[in-house]
Amino acid sequence: MEKYIKYVLVSLFLIFSFFYTNKVIELSEYNNTILASINDYASNNDYKCREGSINSDGIILGVSGLVVNKNKSYSNMKGIGFKEELIEFDRDECILNKKNNIDRYILKGNDYNKNISIVINTDSGKYFNKMLDIAESKNIEINLLINISFLRNNINDNYNHSNILYKGNSKDDLKDFISLLHNEFFCVKTSDYEIINDCKTKKLNSIKMNNEIKKDLLINTKKLLNNGAIIYIRENEFNLSELSSTINYIKSRGYDIVNINELLS
Repeated sequence: MEKYIKYVLVSLFLIFSFFYTNKVIELSEYNNTILASINDYASNNDYKCREGSINSDGIILGVSGLVVNKNKSYSNMKGIGFKEELIEFDRDECILNKKNNIDRYILKGNDYNKNISIVINTDSGKYFNKMLDIAESKNIEINLLINISFLRNNINDNYNHSNILYKGNSKDDLKDFISLLHNEFFCVKTSDYEIINDCKTKKLNSIKMNNEIKKDLLINTKKLLNNGAIIYIRENEFNLSELSSTINYIKSRGYDIVNINELLS
């Protein structure tokens, strides 16, 4: 009887071992299928940082990439199966990014996307509202380059503050500007004053302005137009009269006119 029980127990153990081994194999194959699907997805959808460039004047930002985090993605899908919506990505940051380069001037947006920005350098405040109206009618955003006194006198609480850039020449001006404008903004060097020294202490990026257009807006824009360009235009009657046709020309060349935050993202 004891021998019979022993045989039965051994048989049950062998059956269980066989069943368990098959389940382990099936689970392993199942998990391998998930991993293979994740690897295939990554090979088709990963894109690495496309680095920018640097010279003595400043930097041109790169374009950050996104790569599949295979471990996190697999953890999300374990026991469920491959699902694209459970894929997780990590950002592949470029060396020449905003966060790590507050001590260098930014010269333009990246060379890879066909985006440009228009910046109005405001002084009198006489024409900027009409210029903004034209931009709104064309369904684009234009940026305003202003100082602290202009901010106090012309910008109300309903204005979209994300499109404002700062020009100034003192730490006190910058401090007042920050207290009034709580959104992210950039500093812009418009003169010999090294604005970057003040702005980097506040962890603000600085842009170097070149080639401000005072008149003949369309002709001069044609000369400056390229991927990532920042077109600086003086607020005056000459540029107001040509702004609509200039926007039409830029669009006809296949460029998207975006705000400065998107251009330098």
